[in-house]
Amino acid sequence: MVERGGVLPEPEIRATLDILLNRPPFARSPKLASFLRFVVDEELAGQGNALKAYTIATQALGRGADFDPTLDPSVRVEAGRLRRALDECYAQAGADLGVRIRIPVGAYRPHFERPAPEPAAPAEAPVAPPAEPGLPAPAPVVVAFSPRGQAAVIALLAGILLMLCIEVGLMLSARQAEADQRQLINATAQAK
Repeated sequence: MVERGGVLPEPEIRATLDILLNRPPFARSPKLASFLRFVVDEELAGQGNALKAYTIATQALGRGADFDPTLDPSVRVEAGRLRRALDECYAQAGADLGVRIRIPVGAYRPHFERPAPEPAAPAEAPVAPPAEPGLPAPAPVVVAFSPRGQAAVIALLAGILLMLCIEVGLMLSARQAEADQRQLINATAQAK
């Protein structure tokens, strides 16, 4: 919870929490919103050391007292979803949010820090001027996908590969059936 220069003010943390809870990943998932609100509230109340899977499951996620974190990974799964949702919100909002709330991997205790200012991105991709003779050509502009975009591209490529494998399998089985039919015709013709 400590920033390099001192403790971040609780009102700023709560204001950021309220903004985050109104963002799409949390607005459409009450479970994630409850998880985030619970861990932030507990940390701000000085109870961050008590944030364990059992406590989160029973107090934030509505699980019963018989919840066993060694047998049920649901809190770890939800924590992973929470981390991705936070990353998505901060990727969209950037430094516009005054406080960055992070849930480190392997822990449930939130960390609060000031987001690093991001360099201003150009509104449009720069158009390379024509290269003058004797000068090296400008470097190409690289466009990166978000993690969700990368997953979509991978899923699309996997689907295309699957369809190609099915097509090759169908072609091979059709050729085999054709060869079997020719053998049958030849065998019938020889038998007569």
